[in-house]
Amino acid sequence: MNKYLHIFCFLMFLVTLHPALSAQEKSPVANLPVDADSKKIMYREVVEQQGTPGYLYDKAIEWFGFYYKNPQSVYSVQSKENGKIDGFGRMKIYYPDPSSGEKRDGGLIQYQIRMELKDNKYRYTLTDFNLTGSARFPLEKWMNKADPAYNSNWDSYLYQIDTTMQRLISTMKDKMKPTVIKKDEW
Repeated sequence: MNKYLHIFCFLMFLVTLHPALSAQEKSPVANLPVDADSKKIMYREVVEQQGTPGYLYDKAIEWFGFYYKNPQSVYSVQSKENGKIDGFGRMKIYYPDPSSGEKRDGGLIQYQIRMELKDNKYRYTLTDFNLTGSARFPLEKWMNKADPAYNSNWDSYLYQIDTTMQRLISTMKDKMKPTVIKKDEW
């Protein structure tokens, strides 16, 4: 009888431990910025950076070439005279296959990227995030956990988008800084 009591207690311990284990498997929470007026996901910032609009334009074009495999497919507007670059970027999202544990293609996300360049500053805007397919699907719907169609993969997708956009912004800011020329003193 004592043996069965130990087994029962051990099983009860595992049952109470299970929610703690499943909580660790959940996707990290993404904190995507939402514009108050448009109610759309929007990353936007004005960055102070020394340079003329032409110089900053050249630095931006350099960054596009660094970040995107084919920057020509991204551009919809390139105007050095007006200090503006517009385009549409794309990124893949993935979900874990429960049977194999491998990551599977979750779709292609398209977003608008805009850079506006002025004397000693530039502004970037990343917005209009959509899942591409037969029709556009605005990603703001994924933020609604009360939606009857809610899928737990949506949290993972939003996290992937947020981390990708944070990395994009970080590389942009780094590449927009003036190039430091090191003297070869020997």
